[in-house]
Amino acid sequence: MQTLKFVAPIFLSAIVHTAASSGETGAPVAMPAADSDSSRRVKTLLDKVQRTLRAFKGGTFVMGDWGTDSGAPYDIEADSRPVHKVTLDAFSMMAYKVTYDDFDTFTDASGNERIDMDPFGILARAPNRPAGVSWHGAKAYCQWLKELTNRRFDLPTEAQWEYAARSGGRKVLFATDNGKIERPRNFPREWQHGEKEPPLPDVGSFPPNRAGLYGMSENTGEWVNDWFVENYYKVSPQRNPTGPDTGIRKVQRGSVGGRAEIAAMVFMREKRLPQPLEDTYPNGVSYDKRVTVPFPGYSSHLVDNFRCVVSAVPIAR
Repeated sequence: MQTLKFVAPIFLSAIVHTAASSGETGAPVAMPAADSDSSRRVKTLLDKVQRTLRAFKGGTFVMGDWGTDSGAPYDIEADSRPVHKVTLDAFSMMAYKVTYDDFDTFTDASGNERIDMDPFGILARAPNRPAGVSWHGAKAYCQWLKELTNRRFDLPTEAQWEYAARSGGRKVLFATDNGKIERPRNFPREWQHGEKEPPLPDVGSFPPNRAGLYGMSENTGEWVNDWFVENYYKVSPQRNPTGPDTGIRKVQRGSVGGRAEIAAMVFMREKRLPQPLEDTYPNGVSYDKRVTVPFPGYSSHLVDNFRCVVSAVPIAR
């Protein structure tokens, strides 16, 4: 079977691309008018993006929970099965999750409110930590890059995410440098209940997988484009699947469903509301008086992270 392969970091030839040079339709897109500091920050961000894209050749792999040698599945949930053949066109993926510094550049330049500025969120913020963002915020960020560069930036499809995590479709359980979890060398250390929870590590704190992607399994989830439907794997098309047409929740990949190591297996899936909910206590701080409301703006749980891709073909969702 042909497996997907990756190549060295891809470099964008310029911040603005024409249809002739990129192979995409549309006129060149100019940088938006902004003050000099904002323009400098945007240019610095785009330079970072172009340096840290990783390119994948198209190819075919078998997606989903392939199970143990004894034939038992790794995942107790059936939605990561059946395994099915997927063929993907070439694409490039960001090596790093989007950080607070990156996302602040976007919100400041686009006139949106900064995320996670509540008393709890602001304590957890740091420039190089992964940004806690709703699906809508993640989508908006990738679309903003698309507008600035005239390239097909978007959230990855679920299939793109999995074979990138698997370093080009390799049969590895974890998106680490050796396919194993070896705390704390290549994965966050375990912390005990009762111990103060440590902050999320800065992006790039641990070795990348063999494709040069950092942090695809580090106690956080990553948004993908796809809607979640439990039995989608049974009807998924083979070529460039983009998920169901509609849904209520979006898929997250990465370390989902808890801190146990099994939650970080490369085929694990989680369903989340695209605008996550948080608890508030308008009538006194007690569990029975809580009210659940959507996070404001593009804010979300600190563990709701993302990265973008550049696809050779449009992503329909």
